[in-house]
Amino acid sequence: MDLLRSRAVTPHLGVELDTQKQLIEFSDQELDEVQRLAADKCIVVVRNVIMSKQEQAVFARRLGDPLTKPNNPNDIPKELVQIKADQNSKYAAGELWHSDVSSDSKPPGLSMLRMEITPSSGGDTVFANMYQAFDSLSVSMKAFLQKLKALHVPKAHYLYTSGMKKMDELESSLHPVVRLHPLNNRKALFVNAAFVEKIEGLTFLESKAVLRMIYNHVAYSINHQCRIRWEPNTVVFWDNRCVQHYASFDYFPALRLGYRATIRGEKPVPAKTFTN
Repeated sequence: MDLLRSRAVTPHLGVELDTQKQLIEFSDQELDEVQRLAADKCIVVVRNVIMSKQEQAVFARRLGDPLTKPNNPNDIPKELVQIKADQNSKYAAGELWHSDVSSDSKPPGLSMLRMEITPSSGGDTVFANMYQAFDSLSVSMKAFLQKLKALHVPKAHYLYTSGMKKMDELESSLHPVVRLHPLNNRKALFVNAAFVEKIEGLTFLESKAVLRMIYNHVAYSINHQCRIRWEPNTVVFWDNRCVQHYASFDYFPALRLGYRATIRGEKPVPAKTFTN
C-alpha cells in the first residue's frame, strides 16, 4: 500500500507529492517511500516545504550518509552545498547534463535540493530518464554498451569542493556504462558529459563517437525528459542512479539560491552481471 499520495509530472518521469505534511514530520516508512518513488520515477517534487538549513542537514542524515563540505561558511552545515547564481555569476552550477559527483567510487544515490529564492521566471531544471534512454536503444546497441566501462574524472567535482583539494587529490573511477538500480534491478545508462573522460578499451575516436551518440540521445530525446519549475520552498529529490539533470541559467542577473544535500550511494553494479 502506498503511504504517500502523488500525481505524475509526466507519464514516465517524476511525481509531485500531494501532502499537507511537512517533510521534517515524515516517518521513516514515509522516507523509505520517497526513496522508492525516486528509484521508480527518478524525481520527487514537494512544494511548500518549511525547513531551515540546519533542519535540512539533520533530515539528510535520515536519508543516509551525506557527502560533506568541511570548508562551508559557519552558517551552512557541512552536509549542504549552496547553489547560488546572481548578477555576479559567469555561470550557474549544473549547466551541463550530468549526474552528481559520478567520479566517486560510490557515487551518490539520492540528491535533495531545497530552493529558497527563485527568479520571477526561468531557472528551471530539466531532468532526463536514464531507464528510458537505455530501453529505447536497439537490441544490438544495448548488448554492446552493457559490456563497457567508462572513466569518470573529477573535472566537475573540483567546482563542488571550491578548491578545497587539488584536482589530482580527487577520486576518479571506472563505472559500467549501463548499471543496475539496487532497489528495482532496472537498467540505466550511466555516463554523463560533465564527468566522463573516455570509454575503457576503445580508441580515442571510437570512445568519442560512442559518447557523442549517448549524449545526443540524452539531450534530444524530449519524451524522456521533464522540466521542473522552481518556487520558493520547493524541494526536489532525484536519484542519480537513474536520472541526469541540467540547470538552465536563463535568469541573469536575478538571484537563485538553494541548498543541496547529496547522499552517498554504492558501487555501481554492471547490468551484464544480472540475469532474470
